[in-house]
Amino acid sequence: MRLKIEKLSAKIMDNKALLSQSRANIEQNRLLVFSNYTAAMSGNQQLAAHNMEEILAARKTILDLFDFEDEDQENYVEAAKAASDLDFLSHIANLNRKNLALNEQMIELNQRMNEINREIMLINQEMLEFNEENLSSNSEFMSGTLNPMLMDRETVDELTAENEKSLLALQSLVDENRQTVVDLLQKSKDNRTVALNNSVEISDRKKNLYRNRDEISDMRKRIGTEVTMADLVYGDFEE
Repeated sequence: MRLKIEKLSAKIMDNKALLSQSRANIEQNRLLVFSNYTAAMSGNQQLAAHNMEEILAARKTILDLFDFEDEDQENYVEAAKAASDLDFLSHIANLNRKNLALNEQMIELNQRMNEINREIMLINQEMLEFNEENLSSNSEFMSGTLNPMLMDRETVDELTAENEKSLLALQSLVDENRQTVVDLLQKSKDNRTVALNNSVEISDRKKNLYRNRDEISDMRKRIGTEVTMADLVYGDFEE
């Protein structure tokens, strides 16, 4: 029995080590995912919104500076202003809808985290009760009803039979835990690959957003530059 318990103990301790590694991987992935969230939400999304506002402000300036030569041009400019406003407002409204959906998902995520925390609290309580129970048993072994001096052959046989049953049940649980933790380690590995790919994509998008800002800066320098019909017909005008 001691040899069987020793072998089982080795498996359980190995599972515990793998479980600790799995938890560490999960926490590392969680921090990476949250970092991606911050970079995408507080970084790229805010930069993209700022660029959008500057582009539309520049368009308003361009249209305001236009000198009308006839009523058709004036009406066209007014219609173009209205179209720009509607395009901007439509884009914002659609973004609002998508961000509302994201907020709903994040609320659900927080609710799920609360449920997970509750399960952790229950595990804490289970561990506390187990410790208190076995602390009491220690006292009973020393000076109570579990003291070996009070035991007889029948009690020993019953305890031995219970140990055999417990050993069989525990072996099945240990094997099941091993398969589960191996699966979790693979899932964490897959999640990390996704998170790292997302991080690269977020960084690439940030570069494009900064390039976008350079283009905005160049465009704003050209605002107010006189343009002739020849420039429009034959190609780009020069400042």
